Amino acid sequence: MPRILAAALPAVFLLGCAQSHLNASGAEYIDVPPILSIPDTGAVHDPEAELLFSLLAGELAAQAGDYDQASRYYLEAARRSADAQVAERATRLALFARDHSRALRAAERWLLLSPGSMEAVQIAAVLRVNEGEARESLELLQRIVDQLGNEEGFRVAASLLVQAENRNAALLAKEQLVTANVEQPAAWQANAELALRFEEFQRARDVAQSGVERFPDAVQLRMILARALTELDDPTAAIMALSAAVDAHPDRRDVRLAYARALVDARDFDRVRPEFERLIVLAPNDGDLLLTMALLSLEAGRFDLAEDYLQRLLAAGLRVHDANYYLGRLHEQAGDFDAARRSYRAVETGEHSDDAKLRLARLTAELDGLSAGRELYRRLQEDQDEAVVLRAYLGEANLLREHKQLDQALQRLAEGLIQFPRSEQLLYLRGLVHERAGDIAAAEADFRAILEMDPDNVSALNALGYTLADRTDRYEEAYDLITRAYEQNPDDAAIVDSYGWVLYRLGRLEEAVVQLERAHSLMQDGEIASNLAVVLWELGREDESRTVIQEALRQDPEHERLLRVKRELGF
Repeated sequence: MPRILAAALPAVFLLGCAQSHLNASGAEYIDVPPILSIPDTGAVHDPEAELLFSLLAGELAAQAGDYDQASRYYLEAARRSADAQVAERATRLALFARDHSRALRAAERWLLLSPGSMEAVQIAAVLRVNEGEARESLELLQRIVDQLGNEEGFRVAASLLVQAENRNAALLAKEQLVTANVEQPAAWQANAELALRFEEFQRARDVAQSGVERFPDAVQLRMILARALTELDDPTAAIMALSAAVDAHPDRRDVRLAYARALVDARDFDRVRPEFERLIVLAPNDGDLLLTMALLSLEAGRFDLAEDYLQRLLAAGLRVHDANYYLGRLHEQAGDFDAARRSYRAVETGEHSDDAKLRLARLTAELDGLSAGRELYRRLQEDQDEAVVLRAYLGEANLLREHKQLDQALQRLAEGLIQFPRSEQLLYLRGLVHERAGDIAAAEADFRAILEMDPDNVSALNALGYTLADRTDRYEEAYDLITRAYEQNPDDAAIVDSYGWVLYRLGRLEEAVVQLERAHSLMQDGEIASNLAVVLWELGREDESRTVIQEALRQDPEHERLLRVKRELGF
């Protein structure tokens, strides 16, 4: 409550309340809630009493949550009062009421009473834009620039315009601001950044390009230009823009890092490492930079390069827990489980510590046996973090499923569902275990329980559809379920495989083989390969069928379904 109100409230009751009518300036009539209305005695109105009445009525309405009525009373009070705090509160209440027109009138009163208030200027500028008054907002935006200075002022103006609800007016206002400050690089930069934020990528490119032509040394404009070109799917031009920025500012880390990232995105690995090395020379003890380069290398599939940077982090004692986590991932992917386990054990804190513990449990099962891994999972199931607990139940149950301990897997999943009764992940995994155990009715029940909560759940649609296609004769029902999944994710290998398999079950072999070949090209998987081999055999393409089976078995010699299909086809 403004200080004027706190001091004056007792006077309201001493002076008496009167209904608020039009003042000399022609202000609109303000209805008084019945609880505050008193008969009009015909007495001469006291401006101070009417001001205090408006303040009291506005506060009572605000406390009752009626911001529309509160903002009406406070706008009337702001008109009567010379206190900027009253106008400020009128503005905020109108914003709460989402009445931008009223908020703008209050903000302009606030500005009149407190011309130096930067907050009032900023709010009024945004409200002007929301009203579609881009030209009128220019003066306010220019005041922001003049008061804060070019670089900061244009940045603040851009951040304000991002918040505006009238997108077209915001862009127009920013262009007018640039026109008024055409010799300021920061104006062009802010305009291009605003276009990027609004995903107007062509506009961002055009503004940035024009800015670069005017100000060849404006490095931020070149970086914005590169971002816009990347969004427009022109990586070559983006790299050229960043290369020019690097040439102009060879010692700027942010520029070189953006250039290196662009090279990674373009998979131009020959030029990536030299850029990384130059960055290291610029900042030899920057742990964040080394980790970023390691992650970019991982993204590029340059695992040797990633390991080198991670080892450098460890040697320098920088970002140690992050480095150990990603080294563990690298070792695990390479099949060096002992080294992976050592790395995960060294991850004691940080954002990856929980994932490291879960991975450690699985590796322990691989290296020391099922019971040792399960013991670690059990400890994690007592964690304070529910997300960790859930993942521990999933991890242990999946481990049991892989080791064909189906009854124990179902028991652990049942216990997990007591704690997380609506977990779609637990229900999905239990459905898979039931299917593996041959209890198709129970599997269907779990998948349908997921679909009751989420009718468009792609995983459940696909799993139920494939189960019905593979293990029952309910092919039409299976086709409908899989089609719903396929329409959502037409390039998911598992779903394409299911689609091909149900087409095969429906006798549509030529269509089926097209889908199964596509699934096989998307992912080299034993299940997909076995399904493709069956359909190829049925079509009389026996040599191709044998080749598919043999190649798949070279990758996974123990795959049950592949071995079963091989026996059934007699080769």
